[in-house]
Amino acid sequence: MPLREQQGSLTLKRTGMATISGGWVPYGRYDTICLEQSLADEAAARFTLDLRPLEWRGFSPGSAQQIVIPTVGTQWFDADGLRTAAIARHGSAGARCPGCNRWRWMPVPVALLPPFRIEPPLGDVDIAASPEWFGDGWNNFREVLVRRELAELLAKASPRDFDFDFAEVKMASPR
Repeated sequence: MPLREQQGSLTLKRTGMATISGGWVPYGRYDTICLEQSLADEAAARFTLDLRPLEWRGFSPGSAQQIVIPTVGTQWFDADGLRTAAIARHGSAGARCPGCNRWRWMPVPVALLPPFRIEPPLGDVDIAASPEWFGDGWNNFREVLVRRELAELLAKASPRDFDFDFAEVKMASPR
């Protein structure tokens, strides 16, 4: 779990990636989205995004960018609703990180999350991450909201990695 906001470029191993195309979620980090350079250029021209170049260990399979997803708001979900859903599913609501003292909720499927109560409102952003953290260890994540038009672009460019379903982009398992 990060102890602070990302400071530099994301460095990836190219394991299993001879070439890159479209968009993908690296290492199962479901609140991180990477884009091949031409898709990143198209997204940057159409949306307000914070993009950073990816760095590669060893041989680079191609130029790519990471969408740095900002945390927006102070609360997206009612804490009592999250507690009830997490306990019903896992028998525990979550735990406090001993390193940073941040609360991490047990993962709750999107269908079982309490209704969004984003405070303060999102405003005019194209992609945003929740202030609430879910999971544990390497399996921690935030919920991510994506503007419909950006979600459609991602799903069209990479249907194997992104499934556009109504107002929700479901991120598939990593390649």
